[in-house]
Amino acid sequence: MFSFKKNSKKTLAEIDSLYNTVISKLPNPNRIHYCESLIYRSKKDVLSTKCRIKRRKLKQLLKAATDEIKKLESNF
Repeated sequence: MFSFKKNSKKTLAEIDSLYNTVISKLPNPNRIHYCESLIYRSKKDVLSTKCRIKRRKLKQLLKAATDEIKKLESNF
């Protein structure tokens, strides 16, 4: 009945405007710390959020932050 298009993978810079404008210009250790903090906060929010749409967006944010950490750690 409903057709949902699978969300394409978005980068953290595309999802999080603070990361895009400010954090992305900092050194890698600071960027990794921001991503870790974002993951921690988002996991708590996923558990407490009842709205499916918000939960889906938070999970997308979690995935993007995790991918960003992997990318940054591979650049070290």
